[in-house]
Amino acid sequence: MEIVKHLYLNNKETERFQKEPCVIAMGTFDGLHKGHRDVIDAAAAYARAHQLRLAVFTFSNHPYAAIRPSAIPQSLLSPEEKVRLLRQWGVDLLIDVPFNKQLSLLSPDTFLQKLKQFNFTCLVCGSNFSYGFQGMGNVASLQQYAEKQGIELIVRPLLEYKGKTISSTRIRRAIADGNLRDAEQMLGRFCSVQGIVHKGFQRGRKLGFPTANLYVNRNGSALPPSGVYVLEVRNGDRVYEGVGNLGMNPTFDDVVREVLEVHLFNFNEDLYGHILEASFCRFIRNEQRFASVDALKHQLEKDKAEALAWFAAQKAEQ
Repeated sequence: MEIVKHLYLNNKETERFQKEPCVIAMGTFDGLHKGHRDVIDAAAAYARAHQLRLAVFTFSNHPYAAIRPSAIPQSLLSPEEKVRLLRQWGVDLLIDVPFNKQLSLLSPDTFLQKLKQFNFTCLVCGSNFSYGFQGMGNVASLQQYAEKQGIELIVRPLLEYKGKTISSTRIRRAIADGNLRDAEQMLGRFCSVQGIVHKGFQRGRKLGFPTANLYVNRNGSALPPSGVYVLEVRNGDRVYEGVGNLGMNPTFDDVVREVLEVHLFNFNEDLYGHILEASFCRFIRNEQRFASVDALKHQLEKDKAEALAWFAAQKAEQ
């Protein structure tokens, strides 16, 4: 998948893109949830039918970064996961531009002129799509543009879940409330968080449960409530099964910031400095303070057994 990070192409770049017409799926795509997937799938179907490149136009940051920095919502996926998913969905070209003041000032017409450098013959978007300065462009103006330019415009209706529109805001709320099933149904995957493995106190290793410790930030990432969870953990192209505690580890009083302590099954490699993507598959129990280390170890054994049983049940259903 080719990735372009700006709309200001030089002559050589423009000439190259003109040789390969494409269909572009457009959107903020800040969660790549089922509604976003529907738009991209529609573009993919059109691309296959007309032998075109499949392109996605989106932003590398949230638009609020340029207009309301204090209101930037929690992230539903990391930049790395976004690229991985889009590549997995068959996208050929990702136009992943930063939403900055310069971009925010483009008029709707100027924005489309810039996008036309990529030689699209079809645009695909959701029915609530807006573009250009202060969102002045909308589906109605896009339709007029398409008719004038002789191109196709596909507008997808907004998908619903439980009678309400699927949105990144609803998903964040479901995650915060611990409604992992609802979040999964709207995302089309488990909610997840990414972090760098830091060295901890190595207490888990002494207990027979070595952990990879990921510092997390609820202001930056959408996270479920503190507790113990069944985890699916991605390290590059490899995926592992595990269990983890999200919180402050109250049995010990020396944890000063929230951490996700990840225990991977049948794994003993050094992960310090690695970037892991941990998906919350199922809630097991609330975080709690134990009266003794032995009581904690006994509970960890139970947590592991429950997680292994969950994975076994999932495999039996496949």
